[in-house]
Amino acid sequence: MFYEELKKLRESKGISLEQISSKIKVNKSILDAFEKGDFSRLPETYIRLFLKTYASELGADPVSVLKEYEAYTGKNVPKKVQETEKEESNFLTAKDTPVTNGNKRRNIAAITIILVILIFVISVLKQVLMEEEKNKPSPVSTVTDKIPPPVDLVDTTNVEPETNIEEIAQEPESQLLSLVLMTKDTCWVRVITDEIDTTEANYLPNIRREWKAERQFDVRVGRPSKVELSLNNQPLGSIGKTGIPTRLIITKDGIVRSILLRR
Repeated sequence: MFYEELKKLRESKGISLEQISSKIKVNKSILDAFEKGDFSRLPETYIRLFLKTYASELGADPVSVLKEYEAYTGKNVPKKVQETEKEESNFLTAKDTPVTNGNKRRNIAAITIILVILIFVISVLKQVLMEEEKNKPSPVSTVTDKIPPPVDLVDTTNVEPETNIEEIAQEPESQLLSLVLMTKDTCWVRVITDEIDTTEANYLPNIRREWKAERQFDVRVGRPSKVELSLNNQPLGSIGKTGIPTRLIITKDGIVRSILLRR
């Protein structure tokens, strides 16, 4: 077959596939497929263009090679296309032949066609690369500063109505209660100091937070086993069960009330 003859011609001249691929700027895998009779990897236009270039570089007649290709694949080409390809082949093979004015015009036409094809190929490749870039997955951002607190925390026991607290003069700093929180894992915590000021947040692991109060702390913890509490530098010990939200009333006497909450 003609493709086997092309391979033999290349090997007889001691030219490797890598060398001819680099010289005519056609991918090695495409040339290897041509030499095996596989012409299914490219559109018809590119197959004919690359076959002509390949045959011309080996010193073979590109017109004859294309005719054998057509006979092999059973594909007929319009006469106008054949004439254009014949002119291009004459341009590729007539390296040492003096160029006339008519040949110059034909050569310019052939070069123009080749440039148009190359520009088309480059634009297609650019479009493919842009599509691949668009289809890349977006980086996933990890949100660690906002973790939803337990939903609908409800006291399971009857809680006495909160009573109003009369305003009292501010006591010295040394007499204020100090509550310190240390987290061992991510945990939701809500703290009400003296039934007035409220703070609520999701704390990350290894966070230390301190609150001051005159009378008491009302503390609600989503994951009691993941935090440690100390009052005036004295650890309060275990404050609840694993995974069960807990409400704590803390005064100067320590934890005076512990209430299990449900989600």
